Amino acid sequence: MGEERYFAAEIVVESGFVTGRVGLQVSLDDLDEWERCLDALQAEEGAEWPAGGRSARVEVVPDDPMEVTVHDSPSTQIAVWVPIDVGSEWLRENRLRLAGVRKAVTLSS
Repeated sequence: MGEERYFAAEIVVESGFVTGRVGLQVSLDDLDEWERCLDALQAEEGAEWPAGGRSARVEVVPDDPMEVTVHDSPSTQIAVWVPIDVGSEWLRENRLRLAGVRKAVTLSS
């Protein structure tokens, strides 16, 4: 897509009730946006990623339990809402995952 490079990714939902996955394409800008979303969640604000409505997206509401909704739009228009009890280290773990993804895409470039 133009000058910007996109990488294949998946959003995966697994619970005792539902299991699903949806593919999407993410850019380096999307990874920067995910970091901003993690900052917002740390400040106990909601987050939606990736922005732009071009693919599937995740919406996260910091509540007790955490509310995560995966929207498969614009494809099927299906959305799955899952409450998640997160541990005290979930933000740190997500930042480590983001750093790992950034390292992987840098090596593949």
